[in-house]
Amino acid sequence: MNRSPMSWFRHLTIGQKFLISFGLILTILAFSLTALLFYLSWINSYVDRHKRITVPAIVTAAKMQRDAYDLKLALHLHSERNSSESLKETLVQLNRHHAEIIGALDLYKDTHAARTHPVLFGMLTDHHRLDLAEQEDQAIEEIAASLNALTVNWKALLSSSTPVQPVMAETDRLMTRVTDGLSRLVDAHTQIDIEMKHEGDRLLGRARFIALSLALLLGLVIAATYVLATRHIAHPLMALSATADRVAHHDLTAQFEPWPSRDEVGALAGSLTTMVASLREHSTALMRKTKELEAFTYSIAHDLKGPLREIEGFSSLLEKQFAETGDTQVKHHIDVIRSSALRLTHMIDALLRYSRLEQQELPKQRFNVLEMVQGIVAERITSTQDTKPIIRIDLPFTDLYGEPVSIRQALANLFDNAIKFSRDSSRTEIRIGGRQTQSERVISISDNGIGFDMAQTDKIFGLFERIHSPHEYEGTGVGLAIVKLVMDKHQGRVWAESAPGQGSTFYVAFPMR
Repeated sequence: MNRSPMSWFRHLTIGQKFLISFGLILTILAFSLTALLFYLSWINSYVDRHKRITVPAIVTAAKMQRDAYDLKLALHLHSERNSSESLKETLVQLNRHHAEIIGALDLYKDTHAARTHPVLFGMLTDHHRLDLAEQEDQAIEEIAASLNALTVNWKALLSSSTPVQPVMAETDRLMTRVTDGLSRLVDAHTQIDIEMKHEGDRLLGRARFIALSLALLLGLVIAATYVLATRHIAHPLMALSATADRVAHHDLTAQFEPWPSRDEVGALAGSLTTMVASLREHSTALMRKTKELEAFTYSIAHDLKGPLREIEGFSSLLEKQFAETGDTQVKHHIDVIRSSALRLTHMIDALLRYSRLEQQELPKQRFNVLEMVQGIVAERITSTQDTKPIIRIDLPFTDLYGEPVSIRQALANLFDNAIKFSRDSSRTEIRIGGRQTQSERVISISDNGIGFDMAQTDKIFGLFERIHSPHEYEGTGVGLAIVKLVMDKHQGRVWAESAPGQGSTFYVAFPMR
């Protein structure tokens, strides 16, 4: 089975991947610093050799040139005077200058010559400039030979038996050879100094090249680490996140792509795949149970409504039959039977509405909620036979995002409750207001009715939960449960504030789109 060169990298854990990447980066950094320090030390050694060899050598050669000129000057002065008085002085000067030149030449040969320094000689070999070492050696030999010949010559010059003119001519020739040799020696070492500078420049160029190469290599490693981390960590996590978001929004058809690596991302992908498979199974089972429950609910509702219709119908017949007898007790019993059958019918209808709403998907849209509230109020005022309540509408916004039919049902239930529980007040007052924040829009419906204890807040939103008996206030106990269900389907909130005898305020908060 063929495996890609980087397949082993995918099977490492995330920690191992980062360890290898950062270890490689640190290794390159350490190698870069080591190489730079090595080349810097090498450059520094050439600078040090330049200070210890080239500059002193040129100074020594210049000193020999000065002594040679002084030597030549002393000989010419003696030849011009040609007196016995200057003989002793001239001899001292000649010996002194000769000794200084010989000493400087020996020092140069032992300390400054190219052949005495293996590194310097190796550099000339690498540069193919051994001719400079040969030129230096020839200049030293010529200077030494000319100085030895000068020793013999000035002894002849100082003797009285030797003619002065021929000796002076030979002396001039030898001095010219010495000065020419010194000039060639200075030129040779100047060229060696230039070669050393070239070598230093070459070393500096190598150091720069190595630094740039290592910096480029480090950049490539960092870029490769970024690409690998993006490809093997970031992109898989983004793909997993996108699929998980689809699952969170109830799209169980989403598929987590299998990831080939065995790192933490691969383990997470495997776990999420197993989770989605389990969710699909549970969702399928839940949908099946929901459909069975829905069918059972409708079946029970239908089966219950038949006997209830018969009970209500026969109770009406009995009521008519016993209406002539005037038996009040029998009439009361018949009224109880009939009202109980009607109340049970209403409860079944409310339960069916709740069940339908729970199963529905609510398509949301933006609509005018102020017109909806005004329509609800107009309908209820028109159907009210008693004293018309005082209703104040003060909404700070007109539009709302949600499913209009279910929201209308919820608001109508709250408005009906406000009217029902404040009907015993001397003058019913209902206020419909609201407020808007950065995250939600809130609608409130307040009344001046009987109120309730806040300890029963959780109870009033339960299905078939009531805090008053049906004989006091009619109702099925489903209205506020429907309000709670509508708000849950809109990811909103519903709550109430009240106190016994001080009215109630119910709030519904819808999140901003």
